[in-house]
Parts: sequence; structure tokens; C-alpha cells
Amino acid sequence: MKRKALKRGFNPTVNQKNYRNDLLNSLNQNNFNSDFIHPAVQTSEDNQKNILNNVEKKEIPLKENDDSRDQQMDNQVKFYFYKDEEVFQEFTIKSQKYFSNDIVLRDSLTGLWNRVLFEEEIKRLDTERQLPISIIMGDVNGLKLVNDVFGHDCGDEFLADVAAILRDSCRKEDIIARWGGDEFIILLPKTPQATAQVVVKRISENCQKGKIKTIPITISLGIGTKNHPGDQMKAILKQAEDDMYHKKAVENHIIKDRLFTSLKLKHWEIKQLFQKEGNTRNLLNHQELGKVLHLDQQTLNELLLLAALHDIGKITVSTHLLLKKEPLTLAERQILRRIPEISYRILQYFPHTFQIAEAALSYCEWWDGSGYPRGLSKEDIPIITRISAVVNSYDLMIQPRPYKSPLKPQEALTELRNQSGKQFDPEIVKSFLKIFEEKVG
Repeated sequence: MKRKALKRGFNPTVNQKNYRNDLLNSLNQNNFNSDFIHPAVQTSEDNQKNILNNVEKKEIPLKENDDSRDQQMDNQVKFYFYKDEEVFQEFTIKSQKYFSNDIVLRDSLTGLWNRVLFEEEIKRLDTERQLPISIIMGDVNGLKLVNDVFGHDCGDEFLADVAAILRDSCRKEDIIARWGGDEFIILLPKTPQATAQVVVKRISENCQKGKIKTIPITISLGIGTKNHPGDQMKAILKQAEDDMYHKKAVENHIIKDRLFTSLKLKHWEIKQLFQKEGNTRNLLNHQELGKVLHLDQQTLNELLLLAALHDIGKITVSTHLLLKKEPLTLAERQILRRIPEISYRILQYFPHTFQIAEAALSYCEWWDGSGYPRGLSKEDIPIITRISAVVNSYDLMIQPRPYKSPLKPQEALTELRNQSGKQFDPEIVKSFLKIFEEKVG
């Protein structure tokens, strides 16, 4: 089981005991003097434990051997260690020259090598006996969506899972690094392009087995191969990068369709918790009211799309909260108030829902301007939002809710009439009531 790091960005998968040993060895090798660590102290396991037990989250004032004064502690970098596998100890280090290479050259989030190490390894391995040398460059798809919808902590988890997939898909001698942001890179010595393609296929297959918060993991991967001594590694890197972006452009439509399908299925599951039999009737009511109000076909299509997806942001809310019968706390109310904003971010991400994103963001606005999140009023609220608000409110009132008994249809219509000019557009309410009066008549 992974232990939780005290700070985001610290990699809990890295062996903390090794980090502790490396740092203590580094301190002793540089012959530091300090109030807490003396150069005569050996780095045996027992002595290391004694050192850690004595410092108890104190800063180490580092001193040069020939200077008895404490150095200024600018440019401080903090590390965290487990004491007895449970408690972190805090050290403050003067300069990165005292770190072990493993600490300096690791990406703190994923535990992979960083770009500095990778570039040095390219120089080291760029020899004729390592040919052919292949490079795989990958760009993670959907990270922005994960960050915008579920938060950056979830985005960090997403990247860490991608790193684990890359490790599982490559050979021990392959060098895997985080190139930057959502990009990763793999150096494969003595590997022809055909073998690199096998690795790419293996990575893609392993990605299909994982997902984060309903978001499937996909990576666009490009390959570059150096076959001749005269080839420049810079050109091979560019070749891999160009191939990656080409794949990303070609696969973009398929990738986004897969992402959207996954989110839509999750949303459908949530809707079924509330509307057991009313989904079809709800859409028919939207369509009928839209025609009565003489919407053109494009606007009518957008209205029906909004009716189905306006609250897709609910996928980020726990089922427990959505079904809660007890009064909501202030914090819980704030979570629910964010649904229109999250729906907006999701719908804006996909080209076939982009046009209704603004309408979804405005879904909780009221005709009199007392709604949220922007306090819009009257015609500033999109027409399809005003229409859908009336139809959906009626539908919700006649459906059983975990926290409220359903109203009879006539009672729901009376409630719409009472809220006309306050929550709802009075002309739209009037048209909606007329539809039901004609049906009864």
C-alpha cells in the first residue's frame, strides 16, 4: 500500500529508505560539519537511525570545513524522509551539489528520470556500437480535461499511472523519462524501428486496461530511429516528435470520441438514479415546446442536446451526495453549485458539444437575476437554457426524489406559474402551460 506523501509532487513509490541512505552518504562524503551531523559519524544503519532520531524536523545548518560560521541558508531545498517507515524527517540542504544523482535526476511526480538525465544519456549512448538507436516520444491525451474537471491532484495521479504503464511496457535497459508536462520519452539502444513499433503497440495495449475517474488512458506515440553513424540525434528527436504530433492529429477524433463516450456512459448511470422512466418523455417535451416557440432546426437540435447533457458535471459528485436525504452542509452546497461550471468545461472540450457549453454554464441562472454563477437575467440567458429550465423543472417535480416526494402534474404546473417572472421566462412558461391545457382540453 502506498504511503501518502506530506507534499503533493513527492513520489510515494520511491524507496524512502534508499533516499535516506543516499542523502546521509552524500552528507558524509562531502565531510560536512554541523550541530547534528559530524564527519566522523559512519553511515551504518544504526548510526543513520540515531541521526534521524536526533534531528526531529530541525534544519541542518551546513558549514564549510574551514569556516566555523553558519552559512546563509538561501536557495534552500527541502527533502522529506520516513522515520521508522512512518514519520517524515525534514532536512534543509544548502546546494544541489550535495544531493545524490538519483535524487537530482528523478522527476518527483512520476519517479522517472527527468529531461536533464535523458539528454546526458543521449550523449553517452550516441556511439556506433549502440546502433540502431530508437526514440519513442509520447503525449498523454486528455490531461487538460482531467485537470479541468477532476482537479490537478487527479491529473498528477493520471501522469503517475502513465509512468507506471511505460515502466511495465519497456525493457530494463531502456531509459524512460518525463520530457515535460504531459510528454514522456524513451531511449532504446540497439533497437531497430520494427522493435520500437512492438514496444509502442505494447504500451497502447496496456493503456487500454487503465482509466482514471472514468477517463481512459491514451498516449499518442511517435518513433525516430538512428541507423547510421552520421545521423544526428537532434534530427532523430525531431523525427519522433513529428511522428507523435502526426499520430495525435490523425487519432484526435477517435480519442475524443472515446473520451466522450466514457463520460456520457457515466452520466447516463447517474441520470438513471433520478429518471427511471422519464428521459424519453423529457426530450419529447423539449422538442414540442421548441417547435411551439418556432425554433429553427439547428437551435432545436442544440436544445435537445442541452436537455441530455446540461448537468454532465454531476459525474464529479459522489453518488452519496446526490442521493443524500438529510439537509446539505454549506460545503456540500458549494460542491453542487459547481456543477454548471464543470459541465461547461466538459462540453467545451468536445467539438460536437462546444456550441451548448455556454448554455450549460447558464443553466442555474434565474430570469430575475438571482441565480448563479454569473447572475444573468432575462434575455442575457440563452434561449435554449430558458426553455430547458422550464421543461426540466417540471419533469423533476413530478419525479420521485431521494429527499422529496413527487408532485402531481397539476401541482407542478401551478409551481411553474408561481415562479413565472422570477425563476422562469414568463413567455416560455405561458407557452408550456398552453401545451398541457390543449392536451387536457
